[in-house]
Amino acid sequence: MRDLLALMGATALALSLAGPLRAEDVTFTFASTNGLGDFSSQAVERWKTALAERSNGEIEMVFVPGGALGDDQQLLQQLATNEVQVHVAGPVVVHNLLKEYQCMEAEFVYDDEDHGYRVWTGDLGQELSDRLEQDYGITIVGVGLRGARQLTANRPIREPADLQGVKVRVTNPLRSEIFAAYGALPGPLPVSELYGALRQGVFDAEENPIPTIWGNKFYEVQSTINLTGHVISYYVFSANQAFYEGLSEEHRAIFDETLAEAIGWLNDKVREDTDTLLAQMREAGVEVIEPDVAAFREVAMPIVQAFAEANCRPGILDDIAAQSK
Repeated sequence: MRDLLALMGATALALSLAGPLRAEDVTFTFASTNGLGDFSSQAVERWKTALAERSNGEIEMVFVPGGALGDDQQLLQQLATNEVQVHVAGPVVVHNLLKEYQCMEAEFVYDDEDHGYRVWTGDLGQELSDRLEQDYGITIVGVGLRGARQLTANRPIREPADLQGVKVRVTNPLRSEIFAAYGALPGPLPVSELYGALRQGVFDAEENPIPTIWGNKFYEVQSTINLTGHVISYYVFSANQAFYEGLSEEHRAIFDETLAEAIGWLNDKVREDTDTLLAQMREAGVEVIEPDVAAFREVAMPIVQAFAEANCRPGILDDIAAQSK
């Protein structure tokens, strides 16, 4: 009994020396399917460190990359139910949750990456975030550059006819329709499973931005990078709305400021390193092809327009075009 009382006393003394627990401390889970080599994951690691430092340890992020908690559709479900609090991916929110906005990541709708960035961070992007809050309790807390999606394959792809019979991993129905029109055999697969599928020949080709191709080492199992630039893509950082709005005013300010800094770093990294990564993959033995982009666009645009009329919010392509300069 005396030993138990002594133990209790020692425990009480240790707690008193440690000070009271801070009721305002926040621990949250950030989940992504992107691997640690992906630029977005590097930005998240920087954000994690900045959050802890700026908050004096009051905000702690648990970062789970590489699809360890599920694919993007599963992670969005977990985000909506507050099982995870923050998520980053390409614009999967428009392909899985609000399909009427999926033309925000359609083929050849942006003149350049600045055009698309204006759309995603402007009125249309805010409209999308408002709908996500209303329907799913998810809010967009940041948008970062990913770069143009390029086509990797085990053969040179210089024109649409070169895709005849090629098994291509794609990420949404519109892209599937477009690649089928090129003559390819498109199909879906989570990015976390793609490296193995390419190595085993389940797919002959895939399409992603250069940083994603590099970060996931797809160049190790593909012989060519074909610079089709068919989609200009963006990272979308989404948060559970209840979690985000439940942060104290001080913590939300730290959350927003450090995230903005991390996205600023990400944008600079994508802009500065894309050419460098392409050169490094070329040095590793990958052939870089300059295809006839106009030929790919000519096939794609009527499909995009018809798809938008049938599936997307009325006037969305006009609203996107209005942000062109």
